[in-house]
Amino acid sequence: MSEEKILNDVSESEDTGYLESYIRFNDDLEKDYCFQVKVDKRYKDLLAIFSSLPIALRPNVFYHSKPIGFNVSTSPGYLTEDGSLLFSYETGMAKFLKRVSLDDKIADTIWPGQLILPVWEFNPFAFYSFIAFLICWLYTDLPDFISPTPGICLTNFMTRRAGELATYIGQHRLANALIVDLEEPVGVIGQCLFFVFHVIKVLVIFLVFHLGTFNPIRMNRFSGAKVPSDISKEQLIELGWTGSRRATPDEYKEYYRDYKIKEHGGMIQAHQAGLFDTLKNLGVYLGEGEGFNTPMDSKTTIADLCNEENDKFTLSYDYLAQLGGFFANYIEKEGIDLPETIKQFRRFGLLHSSDSVKKAVKQRKIFGDSKINK
Repeated sequence: MSEEKILNDVSESEDTGYLESYIRFNDDLEKDYCFQVKVDKRYKDLLAIFSSLPIALRPNVFYHSKPIGFNVSTSPGYLTEDGSLLFSYETGMAKFLKRVSLDDKIADTIWPGQLILPVWEFNPFAFYSFIAFLICWLYTDLPDFISPTPGICLTNFMTRRAGELATYIGQHRLANALIVDLEEPVGVIGQCLFFVFHVIKVLVIFLVFHLGTFNPIRMNRFSGAKVPSDISKEQLIELGWTGSRRATPDEYKEYYRDYKIKEHGGMIQAHQAGLFDTLKNLGVYLGEGEGFNTPMDSKTTIADLCNEENDKFTLSYDYLAQLGGFFANYIEKEGIDLPETIKQFRRFGLLHSSDSVKKAVKQRKIFGDSKINK
């Protein structure tokens, strides 16, 4: 496939094709999912994802369930050994967040494969209501000898109700154990230890909510808001869902090692092929002005990237077209599991590449990892 044809195909796709990008769920860098977006779509069209998928996508219950906008992460990224770009760990840094309008065309504002970050609106009512509830709970559990209102322990009240429920369902032994435990007198030291336990319990509950471990689609079941309970395959396709999650650089390094050892036929063959020397310096972290931090009007050629004086790995559609062309030729080989290979590509990027791309990556690796100034 000629380079000219590849570039023409890319140009034509601007009007008729799709663009693959990644959207971060739950504000979690390990949940960057690939979506196929029509090139004429705008950011406001992405909002359908958050009202259609039957899962909670917000960071935690203290945020509203739908984003109010989007940022594009221009963090440079991590250049893999075969010329693909993964997202580095600075994607959420303020200096790398480019706010876009909901009316902007997606294809005009991102490179293929770039990361889009939803902007979540904090819900102060939910947060402070929950904090107030936890404080009230702790107050009722104060030791009786220092409490202004002894005898109103909410935990004990809940335990009694649990005992009544156990009696109702015929679990008399359990009910008796719960009630007897409440009626036994507790000394000052015991009350203090019991309260410390409650403090720890409340902190754990807060962390479970704050970290998103417990993150239902909605907290108020009587709010009247419609929550999707299921979604069809056709709806997922319409949303552009691919089901592929982008790997982190560390996940890539681990997978690359296992993949190449298997490809070489074992540890000994891989060692003889020099794999373990490659693994010592696998890929490279890019710096400002390169990778996804490249201006959208960049005209860098593969020849520029291979230039011995060049220390910046700047993106261009010329370079991306070469990657796409190589992948298109690769999947045409016999014995290739097409669905699995596409899934692998979306997760880890290319695991094979052309000589020119290898040369460009090798040239950039000479200058080593770049440090990002915070």
